[in-house]
Amino acid sequence: MRSASPPLDVLIVVQKADLYWLSGTVQECHLLVPAEGDPRLLVRKVLERAEEDSPLEDVKPMKSLRELESHVREVAGAPPWRIAMELDVLPVNAFRSYEKRFDATVEWSDASPLLTRLRGVKSDWEIERIRSSGAVHAELFARVPEILARSSSTFDLQTTLDKIACDLGHCGLIRMRGLDVECATGLVVSGREGAMPSHSMFPIGGRGTHAWAPTGGTRSPIERDVPIAMDYLVCREAYYADCTRMAVLGRFPPEAERIFAAIRETIRACEAMLRPGIAPSAIYERATELARELGIGDGFMGPPGFAVRFVGHGIGLEVNETPVLAPGFDEPIVAGNVFAVEPKFTHPTLGVIGLENTYVVRESGAELLTPASEEPYIANGG
Repeated sequence: MRSASPPLDVLIVVQKADLYWLSGTVQECHLLVPAEGDPRLLVRKVLERAEEDSPLEDVKPMKSLRELESHVREVAGAPPWRIAMELDVLPVNAFRSYEKRFDATVEWSDASPLLTRLRGVKSDWEIERIRSSGAVHAELFARVPEILARSSSTFDLQTTLDKIACDLGHCGLIRMRGLDVECATGLVVSGREGAMPSHSMFPIGGRGTHAWAPTGGTRSPIERDVPIAMDYLVCREAYYADCTRMAVLGRFPPEAERIFAAIRETIRACEAMLRPGIAPSAIYERATELARELGIGDGFMGPPGFAVRFVGHGIGLEVNETPVLAPGFDEPIVAGNVFAVEPKFTHPTLGVIGLENTYVVRESGAELLTPASEEPYIANGG
């Protein structure tokens, strides 16, 4: 285990994505990673499945948290201990229950910055799984014209594409980090209802179907000659790829074509800057500057007054990983970082117009992992 300052005695991992990355399972477990020696996987439920999933050798049952302290003693030696846990996602009451299990001499710290930074650099094995997920997008979006021609609403189109994505290998599950951070497999929005801001942390909101589900498509009839934005996540083997494409029933109006051309120029500029040594914040600054130059600054990355302050995000086992192409992310990009780059513009009547691709950063620059055609998918039904 890479040491922090001050050095740690043991890392206790409980969050699903971190647990899978380090142990290969998402069963209900605690993973103990000592500063020296082998890790130990403690399984509350289900032991047989965890043993099948994980390549780790030291796998033991643990029926109660009361047993945790003795396991830490076995792998890390006698106290005092410096213990780190994922404090960005661990609820306060849960953390207090851990504190009660240990002597007051324990010094607690946050393991999340270390884990998320390490996870941000993908291995070739991980990249191939993201590439596999990205290949689904090409098959999925190729079917849009025929489906759109017979879809009654954006919600109808959205749910149909959801099913097809699963038929093509998507696991149907979305994992995101943080409190109440929610996301559907896909968001399909169009026109005035698609332009509505929502609580979403992403540049697409939409009216949604209910106050309980206030993002994405609606049951209103699809309008001819009004752009449709389709933002889709796919996860084939634990790793996500993120991709947005445009569609229309009829034809793109001239104003939508102008905006789409500006969006394309913006994503090409971001793509060209995805190189080792470039600060993520510099890419965000260039994207917003270029958007202003191209006449899409007011409405870029969200409706005026509701724009999000990023133009792309890390992605892998979770959708919202670091680094983020946003202000404050000044540590240089390195080879192996994977980003979903998503310049989008919200027009008050045309709705959201945008593109999104997933890329891995190589020493020579960005490599595309979502090869679906960027041309709008056009249906002429009705």
